[in-house]
Amino acid sequence: MTQIIDIIANQHKLLDSLKQTITAEKDALIAQDADQLLRLASEKAQLLNEIKLGDTELAAHPELPRLTQEPQLIAQVDNAKQALAECKQLNEQNAALIEHSMASVNRFSQALQASRNANSLTYDGKGKTSTISTLGNNLKA
Repeated sequence: MTQIIDIIANQHKLLDSLKQTITAEKDALIAQDADQLLRLASEKAQLLNEIKLGDTELAAHPELPRLTQEPQLIAQVDNAKQALAECKQLNEQNAALIEHSMASVNRFSQALQASRNANSLTYDGKGKTSTISTLGNNLKA
């Protein structure tokens, strides 16, 4: 069985990698690099899965009570919790950036639709703009 100290050290390593991945994700969002975003999303999902597996391993470890009794392990657990909180905060910032980017793309799409044929611009049931390409094509004078 793996030593509990080794599991905690691995969790720290994984959390550091996750933080770097989330930071790189922000850079890719700003650069609007879709390929990089897809790669980083996959990497982030894999890291989160590994962290979850580490947590499961810790929870089932026979030395689990040491995490709340030994000062050195208590400090390491606190550091891991702090690193996780930082990752969550960075991820929330990225989520806000994603929402902003999606809203910008939607506005841009609506502007393109409007400029394509301003006479045929209408709104659908959800309040989004759409164009009707047949508008006025069936008129006979």
